[in-house]
Amino acid sequence: MTAGWHSLLLWGLASLVVAATVVSFILWGLNGPAYLVDLIAAYCL
Repeated sequence: MTAGWHSLLLWGLASLVVAATVVSFILWGLNGPAYLVDLIAAYCL
């Protein structure tokens, strides 16, 4: 039973990483790198 949960957790984390990567590339393509840098700076500062 635990092997099923581990596999499900791994697939869930992998899909989140892929989704975050796709969103960042879309934002990069639409607004350029300055938008991502400003977004990261806004969340970190």
